[in-house]
Amino acid sequence: MISTAPRLRPYQVAAQEAIRGARAQGFRAQLVSLATGLGKSVVIATLPKLLGIEDGDILLAVAHRDELIQQLVDKFSAENPSAIVGVEKAESRAGTDCTIVVATVQTLSGARLKEFLARFGRRVSAFVIDEAHHAAAPTYRAIVDAVVTARPDAMVFGFTATPNRGDGVRLIDVFHKIVYSMDARAAIEQGYLVPVRSYGVATKTNLDEVASRMGDFVIGQLAAAVNTVDRNRRIVDAYERHTPGLKALVFTASVQHARDVAQEFIDAGIKASFASGETPAQERERVVSDFRNGKSDVLVNCGLYLEGFDVPSIQVVINARPTKSTTLYTQITGRGLRPVDEIANALSDVQNADLRRELIAQSPKPYAIILDMVDQAHRHEIVTLPSLWGLPPQIDAQGRPVSQVAEKFEQLYALDPRAAARVRTAEQIETALIEIEARASRPADVPWTPITPEHWRRQWPPQRVARDRFGRPIPNFGKHFDTLVAEARRIAPLEDAEAFAARVLNVNPRTIADEAAQVDVERRGEEWVAVLTTGTKPPRDILTAATLPEAFYQAEMRLQSGDTETLQQVVHRTARRNGSPRRRFKRRKK
Repeated sequence: MISTAPRLRPYQVAAQEAIRGARAQGFRAQLVSLATGLGKSVVIATLPKLLGIEDGDILLAVAHRDELIQQLVDKFSAENPSAIVGVEKAESRAGTDCTIVVATVQTLSGARLKEFLARFGRRVSAFVIDEAHHAAAPTYRAIVDAVVTARPDAMVFGFTATPNRGDGVRLIDVFHKIVYSMDARAAIEQGYLVPVRSYGVATKTNLDEVASRMGDFVIGQLAAAVNTVDRNRRIVDAYERHTPGLKALVFTASVQHARDVAQEFIDAGIKASFASGETPAQERERVVSDFRNGKSDVLVNCGLYLEGFDVPSIQVVINARPTKSTTLYTQITGRGLRPVDEIANALSDVQNADLRRELIAQSPKPYAIILDMVDQAHRHEIVTLPSLWGLPPQIDAQGRPVSQVAEKFEQLYALDPRAAARVRTAEQIETALIEIEARASRPADVPWTPITPEHWRRQWPPQRVARDRFGRPIPNFGKHFDTLVAEARRIAPLEDAEAFAARVLNVNPRTIADEAAQVDVERRGEEWVAVLTTGTKPPRDILTAATLPEAFYQAEMRLQSGDTETLQQVVHRTARRNGSPRRRFKRRKK
């Protein structure tokens, strides 16, 4: 059963208009860049109508993988129900009555290319290259040259998610103009792709001795470096720690690396399978089917599923294959950014970006997670998800939205470039920003000082404190007392101003003292606990927080307001009100 043509989204319509406009300006070789998951093949399928291909002429589209070929055939058939779509691949030959031909680039080479053009003559009026970042390769250039030689007025179109090549070869030599572009960041902001979070997983593997060729690592040397028992175990540990039970696609450096990583998952009791370019086509189909249907949670692959692999239910992408290529890395991570099928049509119908983002947030897949294996490298610039957002590649987003971490890093860099150079995690970025804000909003004093990475301390200068006659602490006593004394002396200079202030505040005179406060913030399990020490009194917990920056902020607010009530006091007060000391609060043991 042939599916009906989908409704075009605004950016797909904009791409069509850009194609028409560029053709009117005389650009006959055009490139369209749409991020993975934005429906390049849908726009490609509209080209016969959009260009008004005349009777007798044909549109020729080429791709380099069987999965891409079938996708194009399906999309062309849905969008052009009266067209005759033929396939030129291996032993299959498109009939001369076809109006659209989809071919593999491997088939259209040498004598087969000459025979194809002899069969169709000058009828190819439009030539389309899917995944056009490959178009500068000699095999593609040979087809372009042959088509244009046979018909000089033929239009040439390229569609890709990554318009830049890592090897430095220029696509502009094939395509004269990028007529339309929407990258993943813009698509996420517009609510068409899911937001992305990431974790950096540090390894002990050193890549400095791995050589580079054509902009990326030499694959044999890379595979030998990364396929180790310790590193493979770290991959599985990271999955179990950060994303247990989620559907994950893993990219590896070699076929043997894929086998070994898959076996590591299986040994850990995780349903996993693997596939590579050496896996027979029928077996690959079974592996993918099992992955789609939930029979396996983890699919480990080598050299596959970079393009044309449409499984929107993928929640996690694990990049176990380090790369220096932004193009390759973008293809890898793009596999996880598609929204789930349940809301795909709704996203097409909704015109408001905020509502589209809300639909994604409420869906079974509110965001994608990228696990980056971050190896040691000093002479190589490794691409990671943070680096795509303008962050240093070594930054660990710690599961936070990468876009938000990038914004905070930009703020930090603008305020203190030296501090920005020192941070390595999202939490350190947040901490540095809080410290800068605190320094700007108070007189110079002692900042938060790290005792250990999980123990920070700050000491406040002595403050006047007091309790009222009911035994309750008086918030901001020193400030309020001094204000009342000054006002009393202005109004009634002959009266006892301090006695007046004490009466207004209902102070117990015996409790007035100068106390220096010290707060220690320590990690206890998954929480951060702030411990207050004042004068000679024993230390007491005053708050708990989920993150270190939050603990800093809350502790400062408590000390500034004079509200240093302990957790134990909160428990007792709540117990008196609710009848049970454990109903809402539970004191954590040290």
